[in-house]
Amino acid sequence: MLQAIIGNRNRQEEEMLILSSIYNSNEFSYNKEDTIQCYFNVFSIVDNLLRLENIYEDSDFHLFSKYIIKCLPPIRVYLQLPVDYPTEEPPNFYIISSWLSPWQLSFICQKLDETWLINKGQEILFTWFEFLKHDLFDFLKIKHTLDISLLHLAYHNIIDYFNLIWIVKSDNRAIFNTFSPPIKFLINYDKYQQKVIFECNYYLCTICFEEYYGKYCIKLKSCNHIYCKKCIQEYIVIKINENDVNNITCPDLSCNYNITFNEVKELCPELFLKYEDLLLRFTLNTMKDLVFCPRNSCQCPLVINNDDTLAICSKCDHAFCIYCYKVYHGVAPCVMTADDTAKLIEEYKKGNKDEKKLLEQKYGRKQIERIVEKYLTEQYIKTGQVKPCPNCSTMISKTTGCNKMTCFYCKAHFCWLCGIHITSKFAYDHFTTPTTCYNRLFEGIEDENIGNVENAENIGNVENAENVGNVV
Repeated sequence: MLQAIIGNRNRQEEEMLILSSIYNSNEFSYNKEDTIQCYFNVFSIVDNLLRLENIYEDSDFHLFSKYIIKCLPPIRVYLQLPVDYPTEEPPNFYIISSWLSPWQLSFICQKLDETWLINKGQEILFTWFEFLKHDLFDFLKIKHTLDISLLHLAYHNIIDYFNLIWIVKSDNRAIFNTFSPPIKFLINYDKYQQKVIFECNYYLCTICFEEYYGKYCIKLKSCNHIYCKKCIQEYIVIKINENDVNNITCPDLSCNYNITFNEVKELCPELFLKYEDLLLRFTLNTMKDLVFCPRNSCQCPLVINNDDTLAICSKCDHAFCIYCYKVYHGVAPCVMTADDTAKLIEEYKKGNKDEKKLLEQKYGRKQIERIVEKYLTEQYIKTGQVKPCPNCSTMISKTTGCNKMTCFYCKAHFCWLCGIHITSKFAYDHFTTPTTCYNRLFEGIEDENIGNVENAENIGNVENAENVGNVV
């Protein structure tokens, strides 16, 4: 009898050494005491993404019902080896899970028992572990969806849960535990584990063409393109310093997805306040019923009434005209007539140093610059070579290409011929449907090998539009 116990002990210790060499320390560990105890963690990563399902669905679950997960919390197996294992008795074990039901865990216990009966007298742990690691989802018939109804019931209605498990008995070795909101727990674990997996691999940055460890890279949420953090930081810094905050898209030329607000904050925290300010100003500039206080020390945005010419700054109480931005002049006309404007421009252009200084003292240098800019813009507009964007009123000049235009400022699509704002997903549909612009995509273009409408996306860059200033 003693010799049999010693023989079993030697086989157990040898089995522990072999398992330790096969599995890493996160998966397998053991304590070598009077009775050998070991632990095995089954890290579940599914081949096909799983969609969460809940028969007790409520309004809160709608937030998560379409969420797809790939990584699940580990199933923990606690084992104790009796003195007559493996010759006579199987290991004693418990299976603990936070996402499998007690009945699913009971099926697993039954399967492990059946496997032992087939292989009685042999070391069984490796066979058990490999089944749990590779064949568990097929055994439980989990393929595309994961039913978390019981998790939801156990957390939100514990009385109904205990009534249910009292009616339907489960194996005592099957332990189901959940102590936190199950849906959020699964989602947060999936995010965390995928981040760990991402950081443990190497990726090629398509900007600098260098390979980096995942912890030094970022995977953009909107499009899943991967770049090293250094390159994407430099890209965002350039965009912010150029005040192009509305066009911080993925650097991939074939991708039009924007880099998210939180990603900008994570990558460039020192420029985030400037990014927020520029983004706010860009948004406000597209609002037709909003102006800024003309005082350089204020610049507070104001919502105006288009029926009134008076605007009073809510911050500094400055009263000004919403058209000329000068101190409010009541019913008096703004500045001067078109002839006076042309005369002023001519005098300033031909005047000597002293004459220019006198005009600047009379009208103000900034005001003269504004008058000149407005006058030249109006003259240019009269030529018919520029038209306003229907979305933000930025003036657009068409230099070449087809009649489907893209505003450089707000990226809106519009028709050069009729001026309509095109909001459809495929902007060229405007020229292929029965409208006044039907089949007029390339009208006005001479001697250009442009192909046909179906191949319009392959023609150079037909969205050639440049800004010539905002309409004042």
